[in-house]
Amino acid sequence: MDYKDFTPKQKAYNKFIEYRKQILDSENNGSFYDEFTEMCTKAIEGDCVAQDCVAYFFNRGVPDYLPPNYDYYMSWEILAGANGNEFALEKLTFFLDRGMNEIIYTEGLLAQAMIQNNLTKDNAVAVIGNLICEGIADELGLDGKKLIDIDKKAVLYSPEKLRRFNLALDNCLQKVADFLVS
Repeated sequence: MDYKDFTPKQKAYNKFIEYRKQILDSENNGSFYDEFTEMCTKAIEGDCVAQDCVAYFFNRGVPDYLPPNYDYYMSWEILAGANGNEFALEKLTFFLDRGMNEIIYTEGLLAQAMIQNNLTKDNAVAVIGNLICEGIADELGLDGKKLIDIDKKAVLYSPEKLRRFNLALDNCLQKVADFLVS
């Protein structure tokens, strides 16, 4: 476990807008599959902004091309966060909040982590969110190469679908805490 170099939120946001526009334009000119395949290739290769963009399209779906899929959406968004995309981490704030609070409010843990890992008030939330996402990705065995085998049926949000991700979050928190103070 190690936190990655971060893609700053504004830079990630600007690149996300550019990528999203490419895909949206491709819907209109009939080249959606080519553009989306290219975006997925970038995502598999570790481009954290492409991972966020792929997550976006799985969340929203694309009529006649791609059904919404909550599992793929969360998986790609978590990978983007694990790879240091601050914009993706911001989108995951509500989901990560419970784990963040557990780490931040464990007496002495944050203070010790700040000393041992050169955390600051400015980067602590991003670093901890990144580590939690990395822990979730490890717990679930998330791998872009496995996530590209697209299921053509819609998988919508349900509490049962979220439970899998919450369980992985719970299971990784001790590892994150241990890493922060090691």
